[in-house]
Amino acid sequence: MEKSRVLLLGAGFWGSRWIKILQNCDRTELVGVGCGKKSAAKITDQFGIPEKVVFNDFAEAIDQVDADIMVNVLPAACHYEADCLAMKKGMHIITEKPLVSDLQQAKNLVELHKQYPDCLFAASQNYRWRPHNVAILNAVKNGMIGKLEAISLNFRQQEDLQGYRESLERPLVDDMSIHHFDLLRYFSGSDCESIFAKTWRPSWSLYPGEPNLDAVLKMKNGVQISYTGTWAARGKETSWDGDILLNGSEGCLSLEVDNRVRFFPHSKVESVVLDTQKQEGILLNNPSMQFTETEYVLHSFLDAVRDGSGFETSLEDNYYSFAMVCACRESARTGEVVKIDSL
Repeated sequence: MEKSRVLLLGAGFWGSRWIKILQNCDRTELVGVGCGKKSAAKITDQFGIPEKVVFNDFAEAIDQVDADIMVNVLPAACHYEADCLAMKKGMHIITEKPLVSDLQQAKNLVELHKQYPDCLFAASQNYRWRPHNVAILNAVKNGMIGKLEAISLNFRQQEDLQGYRESLERPLVDDMSIHHFDLLRYFSGSDCESIFAKTWRPSWSLYPGEPNLDAVLKMKNGVQISYTGTWAARGKETSWDGDILLNGSEGCLSLEVDNRVRFFPHSKVESVVLDTQKQEGILLNNPSMQFTETEYVLHSFLDAVRDGSGFETSLEDNYYSFAMVCACRESARTGEVVKIDSL
């Protein structure tokens, strides 16, 4: 089987992880890397990548490297330019989050993509392809909780100041919430209609910005969502997915820090009960998956390129997850409910 030739842009923490994934995949050949000088010295030594295929300028890398696929792990400020250049060069594209810097760039990218319909363009929303999240979606689709009407998501992690995060105005919204917003679309089966959000800073936070968020979301299919989070947690922490509760007419599904999904069926209580007790719930089996997370993204993307089929988290789909981030920022800034723009 002929291997897909891949150009990787960005070789920091996440870029290095992509190098490992690409080198370990028997369907891909890493034919070029575009990164900064410090990263270049590291990856040539650590991963045995020849210096002649490592470029310090991403535009030069796109121009010089003969690749089928470009994987974009550059800083967000560079995403738009790199994606435009790669599309015009005829490459398929996988981009890490965030999609671009702002909503107008996202709209421009979608418009440009219409001129290059043969370019498969996908966002690596790897949280969707974790077994426990697939188990949740399967349970919702199979009607386990009846009609889904509400979701609550609570996220708690202590600060992560590496790289650019320390300078972010709203670290949780600007860097992390895209994962949660995409999961909420995934679980609810709907795009978001409107968001009302407030961000704030606890006194102990190591971030100078506002790492706490309280938001109310309304999805277009009527599902109501309460989303609260902090990236300056003290004490108890959640997983990176957050503690998630999906509420339906026949019960609820719960995801907690152990990344196991539990079903709590509804049972009518005939009398008033003053004392409460711990409910264990019914533990659901996670599906068996050959690939998960980023490896799933890569292999599914390669399948789609081979078959000429669509991709679940395409550019046009991911626009609606990214638009939620932009609306959340705007609502936090203005104190108003913000509606989500459609394409």
